Amino acid sequence: KQWYQRRVAITAGDVNCDFTGVRITEAGENCVEVRGAKGSMPSSFYKVSATYVDGYKATMMAPMIGPKAAQKGYLNAMSNIERCRRIFAKKGMADFTETNVECLGSGANQGRKLDESDAEEIVVWSAVRHSDKAAIQVWAKELAGASTGMAPGFTTMLGGRPKPTPILRFAPFLFPKDQVRIAVNDVPFASTNSEHCQVSPASPAEVTKEVVREGDESYRLEELAFLRSGDKGNSANLGVICRSPALYPILDAHLTSATVKTYLQHLGPNLQVTKYKLPGISGFNFVLESALGGGGVASLRSDPQGKAIGQIFSNFKVEGLKSLSEYM
Repeated sequence: KQWYQRRVAITAGDVNCDFTGVRITEAGENCVEVRGAKGSMPSSFYKVSATYVDGYKATMMAPMIGPKAAQKGYLNAMSNIERCRRIFAKKGMADFTETNVECLGSGANQGRKLDESDAEEIVVWSAVRHSDKAAIQVWAKELAGASTGMAPGFTTMLGGRPKPTPILRFAPFLFPKDQVRIAVNDVPFASTNSEHCQVSPASPAEVTKEVVREGDESYRLEELAFLRSGDKGNSANLGVICRSPALYPILDAHLTSATVKTYLQHLGPNLQVTKYKLPGISGFNFVLESALGGGGVASLRSDPQGKAIGQIFSNFKVEGLKSLSEYM
């Protein structure tokens, strides 16, 4: 199911669902009661999940060991990319469509600056995209010499020489039902629904609440809430559920679209954050648009589905609270 941004409903093929008022209570051992979900007539559109080929990509991973491992690993990978660009220019080939170099273990996915890393063991993640499969093969061939003739501490390419793979980009859209002809066993089929909900209701505008200082304690968000994240195309959902209902108004004030965007700004220059409230479960859903570098198989990142975003955001510091026991 796709949660469409700026809407409170989840659009399925045969119903629109609104889960914002859901309440969950413990009804027994390993048993919960769920109430408050609402359904409405389906829209007059089908949801279509399409994919298309958008060039090729390949990824290289290699350990780098020793002093300034992150800095040397990054320069190693970028030097190889620049070398390939010179080769492309001589052969009349186009430049890479996109490149991405990360040094896993240096804090790259958490927004830390490369020059601040003192890691002495990292894994270089170098990924490239190009419209021409042959250009990817040139890059992979040039990598072979890097392991023996470039910066010391570059050990081996994990999994051997990278191979180009097609990029299947995700392109979901809505299509009018009345323009689709359906037949079952050669018998024309038409929906019996006489009414359709054209659009799901708009989510209310975010109201920022004043942060009230209640004490002198500070906590990592993970101590106050459960977090989980995942992808929806090039967007990610970041779910936050308070560990106690008493913490809901506090986190509602601290966790705004602006504070989330500031903390996760390293996810990309086009990042947009929209906040949705789920008071029935004392939770929030943050939709992070343009957060995954294309998302899924189209992304060159080491976390293409945003699975680590929740864990990264768990370090967000909430200040000015009382003792945690007073909220539980």
